[in-house]
Amino acid sequence: MPSISKAIAAMDKACRVWSVGYDQSQRWNVYNGGETDCSALVIWALKQGGFDTGSATYTGNLSANLTSRGWRRIAPDLGILQPGDILLNDTHHVCMVISGHGRNAIIAQASIDERGKASGGRAGDQTGYETNERRAYQYRHGWNCILRYSGVEVVSAPKKSAGRVSVDGIWGAETTLGLQGILGTTADGIVSSQEVQNRGVLKACTGGWQWVKHPEGSQLITKMQKIMKLDPDGIAGIDFVHGLEKRYGFEPDKGLDYPSNTIKKMQQAINKGTF
Repeated sequence: MPSISKAIAAMDKACRVWSVGYDQSQRWNVYNGGETDCSALVIWALKQGGFDTGSATYTGNLSANLTSRGWRRIAPDLGILQPGDILLNDTHHVCMVISGHGRNAIIAQASIDERGKASGGRAGDQTGYETNERRAYQYRHGWNCILRYSGVEVVSAPKKSAGRVSVDGIWGAETTLGLQGILGTTADGIVSSQEVQNRGVLKACTGGWQWVKHPEGSQLITKMQKIMKLDPDGIAGIDFVHGLEKRYGFEPDKGLDYPSNTIKKMQQAINKGTF
């Protein structure tokens, strides 16, 4: 069954964690050190999330293939954006919302190669912007629509049994759901309203994290902070990272790398029914 959270995690990994360059002639080489373009990246991420993309191959046939498979084509109003939405210009460009809502939403995309050209550059991201994440924006050619999934997807909390969370060192929606089930907070797979500047110390935290400039904090993070006897402000920053590292027997470090041994220990605890 398809999962928006897994598709988001794939986009985030490709654009933030991996070094993926832009090249229309090598567009399906989506891996660390590889290359892609805007539509190939979105199609790849959807497939990683378990979505059927039909015969979609580029921006021009993406809408037709997705709308026949559970997606709706709605007006391109940035004020209604939500995670998992796809912003599409049928001719020129496509990107995916990976966190946040409305005009504060964050999108992930493949943009242009290191020379400002569509192909012929070096593999891997040479500028840090060939594939990137940024706040949602009005595209210079205009967006034709938002594609929003309206079918059935995986959203339920995992059962409390051994092995329900993958021990991979990556804190995505699955790990969040596990924590929410154990700690008794709303089980939606989302760590809400987190400071976008903290992403550098939370590299292992991917799908389901909402990054904003003016955070209000997360109920789940607040509860974890209280257990670790930290200031319960609901914001996962460096103090939160150090608290987790101490809890699971590691020396304080500069952050949670991708993947994170600290997160692996936490996932093992989740699978035992504890935090």
